[in-house]
Amino acid sequence: MALRLLLLLFPLTPLLAQPTDSLLQSVAWQEEGTGYRLILTTDGTFEQDYGSEDRQAARYLLGRYALDGDSQELTLSVDYFLGKSRIPNRYRREQDFYLPYRIDSLATNRLVLTDLVTREVRRFAAQPLRPEDDPLRRHTPAPQPVKLKLPGGWLD
Repeated sequence: MALRLLLLLFPLTPLLAQPTDSLLQSVAWQEEGTGYRLILTTDGTFEQDYGSEDRQAARYLLGRYALDGDSQELTLSVDYFLGKSRIPNRYRREQDFYLPYRIDSLATNRLVLTDLVTREVRRFAAQPLRPEDDPLRRHTPAPQPVKLKLPGGWLD
């Protein structure tokens, strides 16, 4: 009997456990009031762009993210050397920083996170991904024209 019930429910399990990470990864999340952009990628990394007007040492905060088993909590993890100028020490555990958030609301156009350490609420609006959001494209230098210097007398 239990096996029959399991076989009946098996086709429904993908529908019951729809991952929220695909919705999190499909857009860039623009934080209300700050202009910061949070981008979560399919390979488990994240990037927070503080914008070109920000005058601190680094414009981008890079790291990894993880969702808990029921996709209710999002944890951003950042290497100590990448986050030491941006992240307060209250998020530091051993050598790295961990920023735990509860996902209060997630829709196609809106994301609301609550910081589990400070209880502050962060609200985001969905924005389409831009080509410059791809770190590979952003950091690839533009090709430079090749200038040949020939010895004198060769172009007479």
